[in-house]
Amino acid sequence: MAPCRYAQTMLNAEPCTVFSFTLDDRPGQLLALANRFREADIALRSLWVSENGDGTATMECVPERDPQFRDFAKSAEIQLGEDPGVYVTATDHGGDFIRILEMIAGASINLEALEASSLGGGVGWVIRAGEDGQEPLLAALA
Repeated sequence: MAPCRYAQTMLNAEPCTVFSFTLDDRPGQLLALANRFREADIALRSLWVSENGDGTATMECVPERDPQFRDFAKSAEIQLGEDPGVYVTATDHGGDFIRILEMIAGASINLEALEASSLGGGVGWVIRAGEDGQEPLLAALA
């Protein structure tokens, strides 16, 4: 992880893989999958699920260990999509979100997706700028 030098912001930014796959959209599916993750000792850094309107839902996640997650998905016969991303964490000092966006805009990086959350005095983002934007995004946050 690379600490950011931006004034008053100490953040860690590192490359990650955002995995995605489709689930049936019915009660208990996510719980069943979470139990399978637990049995396989899969740890996730981030997880989000959205309903697709067609009886399915898309799950996206950033696991702690990519190879382990790929092996799990293969053995579970789950078709994975993979996108490059940057996983960013920081202690919340107020205004960090704006500072991060200023750093990205200052480097003229166009984002494909951004997910953010705050918990227990910390903040985190999963930011995607596509394959071509991965390295410039990491450099902008360094």
